[in-house]
Amino acid sequence: MLKKDLVVHSTLANQVYQHLKKRIINQELKPGTRLIVSHIAAELGTSLTPVREALTSLTKDGLVEMIPHKGACVAKPTRKNFEDLFVVRKVLEGLSVRLAASRLTPADIQTLDELIDRGDSILSAGEAESWIEMDMKLHGFIAQKSGNELLIEILSGIQDRIHIFRLLTVGWPDGVKRASQEHQAIVSALRRGDVEGAEKLMMEHIENTLRVGLENEE
Repeated sequence: MLKKDLVVHSTLANQVYQHLKKRIINQELKPGTRLIVSHIAAELGTSLTPVREALTSLTKDGLVEMIPHKGACVAKPTRKNFEDLFVVRKVLEGLSVRLAASRLTPADIQTLDELIDRGDSILSAGEAESWIEMDMKLHGFIAQKSGNELLIEILSGIQDRIHIFRLLTVGWPDGVKRASQEHQAIVSALRRGDVEGAEKLMMEHIENTLRVGLENEE
């Protein structure tokens, strides 16, 4: 195969991957939905190979699972999946806020305050999905400010799974109110320069998010 053909093929596989990933994350494709290669290829007007490669990548991401005698399906996260995810998330985000604490400027603190204020407005308006987006931005902003490229990369790599957890388990409005209060406490600790306090509050926040989320799922 010519190099040009390889590039085109790779681009097609990535386009299929991004298309399916977006639909899974947005819950257009619900957990347990079968992903039939021939149907997807026909829908997108592509050959079978890019679809198979996209499904392989999504399986590695944990968004798709291969079930014997059934084929590819949108992954249906279990309680254990979420518990494992949040054990890792708690450690990573605790480290993230610890590293960010010494690097945050007054302007950065103001940005965090503005995100929290925006979240409160969204909460008042009853817009659950918009609040989830704000939540992702706040946690992502702190991660970026850690200055640790590897940590940022690892956190980015599990964001899709975290986002699915948010969508499946968001506790509206009580759970969101609790999370908003915890965000405020974390930012207040950062404003005071209380590094250990901010780390402790972040880790407790992640633990509470898992606990409340699993309660909402039951």
